[in-house]
Amino acid sequence: MFRLRKGANFDNIETLVSPRAHVQGHLRAEGAVRVDGSIEGEVEVKGDLVIGEKGIIQGNIKVENILIGGSVEGNITARGRAEILSSGEVRGDIIAATLVVEEGGLFIGNSRMHREKDAKRETRNKASAEGTQYSKKAQGD
Repeated sequence: MFRLRKGANFDNIETLVSPRAHVQGHLRAEGAVRVDGSIEGEVEVKGDLVIGEKGIIQGNIKVENILIGGSVEGNITARGRAEILSSGEVRGDIIAATLVVEEGGLFIGNSRMHREKDAKRETRNKASAEGTQYSKKAQGD
């Protein structure tokens, strides 16, 4: 069904939105997530996300890697790989280090690619800057 990709771990699913489930609101998760049902709202996964052939997400997505076999209506930001399978559809913009669209997959939107190293550096810089802000607040500045 889905293949393991370099740098992505789609085999160890920790969270599942089953085919009969419908989630409304913000979904945050750590580890690998699989969506076979539907989600309306923002999705933020500190890990990999698999959207099954019947999975639907209406909202923006932030992930490490994403494998899309279903439908997404919203923008996707992936630190690593974004892959649209032949059964997948994306209507929205994608930012990723690697973007793959299989023959038959649908992508309507804009794409912007970055180097994975740059994304990691940006995350470290942001964390460092936030740490500095907290230090200043603690000192009363």
